[in-house]
Amino acid sequence: MSSDRRYPIALARTRNRTVDALAGVSRVERALWTLVGVALVADLATTYYGLRLGLRESNPVARTAMQRFGFGAMVGLKLLAVGVGVGCRRLLAGRPGLIVPAALAVPWLAAALVNLTLYAMAA
Repeated sequence: MSSDRRYPIALARTRNRTVDALAGVSRVERALWTLVGVALVADLATTYYGLRLGLRESNPVARTAMQRFGFGAMVGLKLLAVGVGVGCRRLLAGRPGLIVPAALAVPWLAAALVNLTLYAMAA
């Protein structure tokens, strides 16, 4: 551990910035961003499992990225999409931004459901 006395001050400043950033976000929007995280994990997990079963990724960009760089490329693409979504949400500062997390969560949840349906049909 560091004996630097500035550490607690820096931590408090970071915490204050995070709280300030979330101050203008509604409870519904926070729930939608949580749903984005759940959808991201569900899509990644069901995709990984499907690939292990011998199924093929239908998205040509993701398929090519995974062929070249492995499954980590899919994780990177998802995180890039979240980053773009957060950037777009920041552009909407002061306005309701429910569309941004919804636009991420809905397709990823749909993809996870399609993947689960494919597993049921393959069984």
